[in-house]
Amino acid sequence: MHKNLFSTFLLSLFCLIVLGLSLRGAEGNPTDSSINQAHWKNNGPFELSPERGRFALTYSLVEDKSFQFSDNIGKFASPDVAVHNGKFVSLFAPLLSFLTIPGYVFGKYFGISQVGTFATISFFAILNVILIKLISIRLGANRITAAIASAVFLFATPAFAYAVNLYQHHASTFLILLSIYALLKSKKAWPLVVVFFSCAAAISLDYPNLFFMFPLGAYAISRIISIGKLKKNFFVKINLFKAFTPFVMIIPILFFLWFNHVSYGNFFQLSGTLQTEKNLDKPEDLPSFSTLQTREKEKAIAKKTAVGFFNARNILNGFYVHFVSSGRGLIYYTPVILFGIAGMILAIKKKVAMMPLLSGIIGANILLYSMWGDPWGGWAFGSRYLIPSYAILSIFIALFLTYWNKKILLLIVFLIATFYSIAVNALGAITTSAIPPQPEVLNLEKISGAVQKYTYVRNWDFLLSGNTKSFIYETFLNNYLSSVAFYLILTVSICFFVGAIIIYYYLNLHRKGEENV
Repeated sequence: MHKNLFSTFLLSLFCLIVLGLSLRGAEGNPTDSSINQAHWKNNGPFELSPERGRFALTYSLVEDKSFQFSDNIGKFASPDVAVHNGKFVSLFAPLLSFLTIPGYVFGKYFGISQVGTFATISFFAILNVILIKLISIRLGANRITAAIASAVFLFATPAFAYAVNLYQHHASTFLILLSIYALLKSKKAWPLVVVFFSCAAAISLDYPNLFFMFPLGAYAISRIISIGKLKKNFFVKINLFKAFTPFVMIIPILFFLWFNHVSYGNFFQLSGTLQTEKNLDKPEDLPSFSTLQTREKEKAIAKKTAVGFFNARNILNGFYVHFVSSGRGLIYYTPVILFGIAGMILAIKKKVAMMPLLSGIIGANILLYSMWGDPWGGWAFGSRYLIPSYAILSIFIALFLTYWNKKILLLIVFLIATFYSIAVNALGAITTSAIPPQPEVLNLEKISGAVQKYTYVRNWDFLLSGNTKSFIYETFLNNYLSSVAFYLILTVSICFFVGAIIIYYYLNLHRKGEENV
């Protein structure tokens, strides 16, 4: 027990140090008058609109005490901004912006409010590392392979790049992993409270979470209602005490409805169905109140729907994008996760607990975003949509290494795949996530007159030009290290840490036997 706690502490400390070095940011507190400067946007930490849109709501809530944006903040959040009753409003689900408020306030005290906001995501990423380790052990992995799998998730998948910027993926993954762990931990009523609360809260974090959390909700219901057979008759058994646990969903649902009402004047208005306001790059492009009223009428003609972006015809292309495309594919960005797929097959054969649930979450994640109209995730690094699946597949990596732990050749291949995946994703973490999707490249080349790269080679070029997005490097180390040297030190350190654990695991197996690991 003490060994497990100590190893978890060391793993968490290492993750904290690496994420601290990689965290994207710039010195200073952005203000209404300065937030649209290149220092914060294209040349700074807010290079992509999802980050700007979520930070805009956090900023407005703290600084303006408002759910609506000022003209400058509306311009900053563009194009992910809509207009309602003459006011700029957010197009994103609200919970992440609320969760980052403490980080914003804490960072502002030290003159780095943006860094404090982004650090909230790193906090969730470390919690996910701990949960992956705990879940892996609960499912039968030993503590060392569980630690290896946790490190693989954070440093050898695109989860690394999205642990140091302002996206919702790690917070969503946290709710999924927390629910899984609670269900594994106990069969009492309290895990059901965790699951149902998480299911409801996840929707206000990111709307597609409804589908990822559905298997968890269904599994929780199966612990309330059970169907059996007595002789020739079927019967239904309901646990009356546990039957009250779903009512906890009322709390996050009321929060969500309240936000919709205050922001959009309608309890049931989803922000994602509002019409996007574009062309706000210049102050003169900000629409006047009269033109806003006209546009409100135009929106009735071309309404967006919450499910209109999903189409079954996109599935094959979506699979290609997520798994084999050079721009986003798993085999290019994180081939080590393929060992998780092998572990999943072994786990099914060994009838590991909760396999239908874990498989259902992965299946829902992959299927949903393969039907998504934009499987590339816009301008992004790797397949950011599959981060929840990477987390669960990392659990299966722990089981894979536990089952097939004495095959030295297999461990060598795993080590090579891990080092390659770490090198790629460390590059994405400290440089940029603004990698264009392949379909946009031809138009970009026409506009720019230059060859446009759409793989992580673009990140390497960014690094070679002397650029990073790391707050620590740009603020404190820029005059002492080249950007390439910083990247190499960071990457080698992670590889050494993970490699040392793997080598220790192998040597310990052969010295004492698996029962002592």
